[in-house]
Amino acid sequence: MKKVLIISNMYPSMEHLSYGIFVKNQVEQLRETGIESLLAVNADPKTGKLNVLKKYAKWAMKVNSTFKKNKKDIGLTHCHYVFPSGLFSYRLKMKYGIPYVVTAHGGDINKMAKKGGRIREYTNKILQNADHIIAVGEELASDIQRDFGVEESRISVMSMGIDRKVFYKPASKEETMKQVNMDPNRTNFLFVGNIIQEKGVEELISAFNQLDRNYPDQVALYCVGSTKDTAFTERMKELAGASKNIHFIEPMPQNRLAEYFQAANVFVLPSYIEGLGLVALEAMSCGTPVIASDVGGLHYMLQDGAGVLVPPKDANALFMEFEKVVLNNGQMNVNDAKVDELLQLHDSKAIIARLTDIYRQYIK
Repeated sequence: MKKVLIISNMYPSMEHLSYGIFVKNQVEQLRETGIESLLAVNADPKTGKLNVLKKYAKWAMKVNSTFKKNKKDIGLTHCHYVFPSGLFSYRLKMKYGIPYVVTAHGGDINKMAKKGGRIREYTNKILQNADHIIAVGEELASDIQRDFGVEESRISVMSMGIDRKVFYKPASKEETMKQVNMDPNRTNFLFVGNIIQEKGVEELISAFNQLDRNYPDQVALYCVGSTKDTAFTERMKELAGASKNIHFIEPMPQNRLAEYFQAANVFVLPSYIEGLGLVALEAMSCGTPVIASDVGGLHYMLQDGAGVLVPPKDANALFMEFEKVVLNNGQMNVNDAKVDELLQLHDSKAIIARLTDIYRQYIK
């Protein structure tokens, strides 16, 4: 079987551990099953027009050089994010006839493509010429069908998968709390994600501030994530004020992050848009219930009692759900049967088996 060239505009590095970590995890899991892959990825998260131009030019050269060196061995490209990653796969197919699979993660369809103009035109070309499209959530798949006229037969709904050997229920939540310096006598809320407006961080902190004023000795909030916009992060820290109960923590290796998921009483994901919300599944796999915005893939994931959904951009709705948990001694009831069903569906082993089957359809 020929090799797969993985193209992604997000990939982690030693300096930026969480940047596209889900792509790296999938690549490593594929390699464990015998799928040989080559990487042509961008590991630089810098923003700003000049930085973006520089890093994408460097990335483009890497894609081209990797392909040229390994042209005879490559049977398929798999790009993560329709634009810009998919543009490389599209051009390689047009010039060399190399088939490609593209994974849409959410922001590429619900944010980038909606800017219109050339980005939407490129997005349409990439989707129309893809041999197979993977959407990480049901709503995202529906958006691609409706907005770009892609037939259902070319789309698979498939998350990036959760590694349940890393994300699992602890023997003792209280002991895990102590390991990460959480106070077992408090209700500990956890957020994991980039510190950006679209993740609902402002509403999260506003809601927690209200909770903190009412229950100052009973609650804590841990925000684990990268700073992509320094000005926004500083503003969020100012919003948090002098509260000793709000903790901003830099990204960390996955095994350490899993301990935070295991320790928290509740995981919170108040995003404005979300293709799926893989971190919510990781929390659930660690036995931690989820409160999240009723958007995108989260709408499907947390229905039927698998978690609690709140309207996006609604700090008061978040506060009300937070308060319920505090008044219930840090406990939140969920539909365990539905959670187990979700975890089985999104287990990385099952996902990799499906992805391998897709690869084999197109690699000659």
